[in-house]
Amino acid sequence: MNIDQIAETVAKDGYVVVPEFIQTGEVDQLNEGLQPIFEMVRSVERKGMGQQTLHIHNLLAKTRAVDGYAINHNLLAIIEAILGPDFQISSVVAMCPRPGDQPQHLHRDDGHFPMPRCFPLVANTLLALDDFTIENGATQLVPKSHLISGVLDQDTECISLEMTAGSLAIWDGGTWHRGGGNTTEGDWRRSLNINFNLAWLKQRENQFLGVPPEIVVTLPERLQKLMGYQLTNFGLGTVDYKNPMEHIKTLVLEEG
Repeated sequence: MNIDQIAETVAKDGYVVVPEFIQTGEVDQLNEGLQPIFEMVRSVERKGMGQQTLHIHNLLAKTRAVDGYAINHNLLAIIEAILGPDFQISSVVAMCPRPGDQPQHLHRDDGHFPMPRCFPLVANTLLALDDFTIENGATQLVPKSHLISGVLDQDTECISLEMTAGSLAIWDGGTWHRGGGNTTEGDWRRSLNINFNLAWLKQRENQFLGVPPEIVVTLPERLQKLMGYQLTNFGLGTVDYKNPMEHIKTLVLEEG
């Protein structure tokens, strides 16, 4: 796996697909661990969009099934090559378009930040836990659209990221994309979406409120830091001059 080449392709085209990023056994393990989560997935009717998948957010509070993958060495090496060393988890989401779900609207995930796009702010990762096909709602995106400053029309031509289970799609947060529509009779398209952003930006999901402190203190140190329990950019995030993780451990000890 050529990490630099992956990052260069994302910079040039806005996305890349890495086949067989994890092996079949790891896919099976994630699907088994996340089965209770996927059973929570529902569809809702949204005005102007039709039937839409309701994704399951805040996974780090709901399951321990994704902890090991979230600190996968190769995954984090790719993100560092795209964003640099100062990054954090922005969101951890289970996605599973159900039969009858319609395509999402085109959007970009760094649109939360009202600033010029001079460098990547967000890196998206989408791990396929089933084969992605056009019929079951494979993610669609507009290549090189991270280089466009304006807003794209919703009818802009997209490509579909058809890939096998275990493959990983990575794209710049400025790349316009959407979940595809699921036109099958009973074929689900399960995936694990972990987005990262620069550590000095606000996260998409509030990890500090979303994951209870008594859970945080049990997690691997690398994952704690990725959630935001670290000092970043020369000292941002202190609590009385201390690392925020020290503060959380003290709180849990006092409450226990």
